[in-house]
Amino acid sequence: MDTKEEIISRSEQLFMRVGVKSVTMDDISRELGMSKKTLYQHFENKDSLIEAVVNTHCEREQILTDKLTEDAQDALEEVKKIGAYFATTIEDVSPSTLFDLQKYYFKSWETLMKKQDEHIINSIMKNIAKGIAEGNYRADIDPAIIARIYAKATYMIVEELGNSKSEFSRKELIWELHNYHIHAIATPRGMKLWKKYNQIDS
Repeated sequence: MDTKEEIISRSEQLFMRVGVKSVTMDDISRELGMSKKTLYQHFENKDSLIEAVVNTHCEREQILTDKLTEDAQDALEEVKKIGAYFATTIEDVSPSTLFDLQKYYFKSWETLMKKQDEHIINSIMKNIAKGIAEGNYRADIDPAIIARIYAKATYMIVEELGNSKSEFSRKELIWELHNYHIHAIATPRGMKLWKKYNQIDS
């Protein structure tokens, strides 16, 4: 890992832990054990660093979720694996991280939402096509419309995740999103498989 990659990686960890707004370039240089001069050689300001963190995060998430998709046996297991992955990783994110991005660094927030929206819509359309071919999803649905509904629902979940006073746990939010989605599109065969994967009593 070169110096720039290390700065991005360690900064992301710091942002995830304590939020974005409260972290200064001084904090980051201390965290990395490097001078501010070195830090500013790679990033002219905090905004440019945050933008790099967001882009790197999105690229990494896409690679990881694509790998989970490749390893899944069927469309339903894809949804199960991706849901479990996000439920685990989101636990380490401070509620203020998402709030800070949206309120104080809106350009990076828009980048995050746009990239995630594009990836989610593309992934869900592929997942639906696969599930229909398997007989696990209904054939009378429009993948493009369902994918966009799912993406908007995901956006609402992200907003709720940024709410430190939410009455719901993060795992509950992610589970209900996916459970609701599958109930809307699955065939009886698909529902049986979904219950099996999630060990739900019939």
